[in-house]
Amino acid sequence: MGKKLDVLVADCSGNITIMVLSPVDRSDYKVVAQALLDNEAMGGEQVAFVVPGDPNDKMEMCGLEFCGNASRAFALYTVASTNKLDAGYGKALVSVSGCDVPLAARVHDAEVVPGSMACDAVVEMDMPVPVGARELTGAELGISKGGLLVDMDGISHLILTDVAPSAALFDDIKHRIYEDIDPDMPAFGIMFCDTVNELMTPVVYVRDVDSTYFEGSCASGSVAASYALAKDAADGIHRYTLQQPEGALYTSVRKEKGRIEGISLKGLVTLSDIVSVEV
Repeated sequence: MGKKLDVLVADCSGNITIMVLSPVDRSDYKVVAQALLDNEAMGGEQVAFVVPGDPNDKMEMCGLEFCGNASRAFALYTVASTNKLDAGYGKALVSVSGCDVPLAARVHDAEVVPGSMACDAVVEMDMPVPVGARELTGAELGISKGGLLVDMDGISHLILTDVAPSAALFDDIKHRIYEDIDPDMPAFGIMFCDTVNELMTPVVYVRDVDSTYFEGSCASGSVAASYALAKDAADGIHRYTLQQPEGALYTSVRKEKGRIEGISLKGLVTLSDIVSVEV
């Protein structure tokens, strides 16, 4: 394209998002995202675009899917760029793709590099509660055991317990999901939950970019896994630690009258300074 863009790199508990700050037409998202993902020095797993708005900017993922980690990064960027950090604390209400309502975020323990956008903080965000879930049998998935498919509207995650993760298995299940279960989902993930080693390995596919990544951590997948864990639990507050290949995410699930009414998620976010790149 021969176009220069201002970007920053967000490390969200090991999940790397390249955030494009310069305006980009939505029709160019796929081309720009692929060029940035091909830049090995940036190490990106996904690309997000900041869309100027009145009164507030919006963040859109390349495939217009929902991404919890990119949403947390956008919240920290929003707070830091508007100088609303007070003694390391701030809060924001942000609009993001794949979610119909703004999400509330709280920034804690922020440390900012003077004269720079570079900073790190603990970012806690109220996440969209999954809109539903359905049990899929081993026969439907083509494996020996079934799993819970959790629908978060902008992305769906299959929770598989004690099944070894592999690219071949992911591709086979993804094909079955899109062919027989839901051909229209913008993004699909499998959370491979190893109960012996207490490790969750997230693998996520984004349809419009046709990209699959074994992610360092996955926020929406952590929400889906927490939903699955709390589904049959008693009323009250249930807290979970989701250890993932490159970091941990922490969730709090609020259940009332047998229904999950709220889920919040927190974890570390580190933003780089703004750099200019050509795509």
